[in-house]
Amino acid sequence: MAKKKNERREARKERAKAAKEAKREAEAEALRTRRRWRLASIAVAVLSIALAALSYWVLEDRRLVGVSLLVGGVLFLLLALGSLGAGVKPRDRRTAGSIDFGKRD
Repeated sequence: MAKKKNERREARKERAKAAKEAKREAEAEALRTRRRWRLASIAVAVLSIALAALSYWVLEDRRLVGVSLLVGGVLFLLLALGSLGAGVKPRDRRTAGSIDFGKRD
């Protein structure tokens, strides 16, 4: 009987250790993903400003400057909001207590 309990305890410890390792790996992956999002948004901002500067001083086309800044700004906004939204954890809707219907008559 004691042998079974020890085996169960060891199995439980192994599962807990595996769960901790999986959580640590998931956090590391999330950190890498956030860094990629941040790097991509910074790259889009810098490239759009560089394109606008190039079209202003070299091509001397002010409309192209406006279009490049507008497109770069929209892309930067999409990437920045996407990175913020990716970091938000969803609500836990498995329990009945997470839904509040207010007072009932």
